[in-house]
Parts: sequence; structure tokens; C-alpha cells
Amino acid sequence: MDKARDIREKQRAEWGSVAPGWQRNREKMIGPTSIITEKMLSLARVRGGHRVLDLACGVGDPAFTVAGLVGPEGYVLGLDLSQDMVEAAQELSSREGAGNAEFRIIASELDLGVPGESFDVATCRLGLMFMPDPVGALRELRAALKPGGRVVASVWGAPERNPNFSLPMEIISRHTDLPPQGVDAPGLFAIPTPEGLGALLREAGFVDVEASAFETPVVKAKNAESYWQGVSSVAGPLVSILASLSEEQRRAVREEVVEIIDGEFPEGPVEIYGEAVVAVGSKPL
Repeated sequence: MDKARDIREKQRAEWGSVAPGWQRNREKMIGPTSIITEKMLSLARVRGGHRVLDLACGVGDPAFTVAGLVGPEGYVLGLDLSQDMVEAAQELSSREGAGNAEFRIIASELDLGVPGESFDVATCRLGLMFMPDPVGALRELRAALKPGGRVVASVWGAPERNPNFSLPMEIISRHTDLPPQGVDAPGLFAIPTPEGLGALLREAGFVDVEASAFETPVVKAKNAESYWQGVSSVAGPLVSILASLSEEQRRAVREEVVEIIDGEFPEGPVEIYGEAVVAVGSKPL
């Protein structure tokens, strides 16, 4: 229990620290990865009038897209551990006039604070792999769904298929000793295969589960320096590690990353692709 609590506190701190960067760069970030949201919502069969629960909502993706799909007769509730992320989503909601979208802070993925059997669809975009109890989280989503309701979740694929994240981490490891990550520890690549993600949905009690992996744009930047400025301000796990380094180490990491990226995209722009995994399932009738 203490370990899970510590993991949640770490996640809360990491994502809170990058919330300003997410809010500031939201349009740049959601553009390249919009294919993930589109695939998720297509699999979930979201339509007008639906009530949708979005776990790990961040600053509002895919919640704002969902709000547009369900229309004024529908409703979307975004939940997140990070107060800073939720406040950013609330501010964006007020600014954009999304009256059918609401955002709340939760203490744990195991306590969603919503009535049972009250939602048509549940989504979790690129958040499940960070949770200390992903099966427990999926069970909570199942409890919140009406019979026959659908859940859809996405995660990142294997590190070798996601250089946007693995390259900076590899270079950081050359300049400092990173603590080893346990086999079952939450993190960017904790659920890297369709088989693994699908198994979690089945264990949580969902049926008719389908899972697949697909290539997706991950980041677009005008040049290598712009790429580094972006990834070093919005990638929660990376930002926390960089903060623990000395100024000299951070400078060395930045210079090496920029050099490698500049070598791969000498004329710009920088366009890096990766692999995402998505799975969909239904609550039994």
C-alpha cells in the first residue's frame, strides 16, 4: 500500500511540474498524436448524447474532442491525479466554452468518486502504464460503465519503437546512473504490447477485447533545438530526471541530444514517429 501511495505521489509531482508546458504547448502536442485519439474514439463508438468518463485526462485530451462528439446532450468527465493538470483543463474549458465537460482531481485510480453504471464509454489515453494498479483502475472504470458500455485505453509500445522517449533516456544514462526499473514497475513502457494490454482488460472483467499496435506521429518540431525544448518541458518522467542532474550534466545531455537529432534531420523539420498500443473491450450485459 505504501509503495502504491509513493508511486502516486511521484506521478502527481512529475506531471504537476510539466502542467504549464502542457498547457502552453497543447496545440503543438495534440496535433502529431491526434491519430491516437481518433483511433480510440472510433473503437469506443462515441456518439451524440453519450456520457464519457476520461481517466488520466491531463489538460483535456481527449476530453475536449469527446465533448465535441457527444454534443450538448452528452457529457464528459475528466479525472486526474494532478491538481495542476486539472486546473489547466478547467481553465481551457472555461476559455473554450465547453459546457458539457467537467474536470476533477482524484486521489487514486482506485477511487473515481462516480456513481456506478452511469457512463456509456470510458477512456484512458496514455495513462494506464503509469498507474500502480492498472487492473484495479480498469475495474473501477468497468463499475462506472452501464452494462454493454465500452472502455478503450492506449499506451506506448516498446522503447525501441519510440525513440522520442528512449533516445533522451539513453543519453541521460550515459551521464548519470539511472535507478533500475523493476519489471512490473509503472512507467512509459510498462505495458508495451497488444497482448499485455488486452490481458489487463480481460483480467478486469471486460469481454470482446481487441488490441493492436500502430505507428503514429509523436513529435514535430522546426529543428533539433526546438525538439529538445519541447521534450525537456513536457515529458514528465524525463523532466524529473533532468531536474536531479547538475547543470553541467543537463548541458551535456542537451548538447548530445541536439547533435544526434540535428544529424538525423539536418534540414529540419524534426518529425519523429513511434508506436502506440490500443485496446477496447465491453462490460458484460
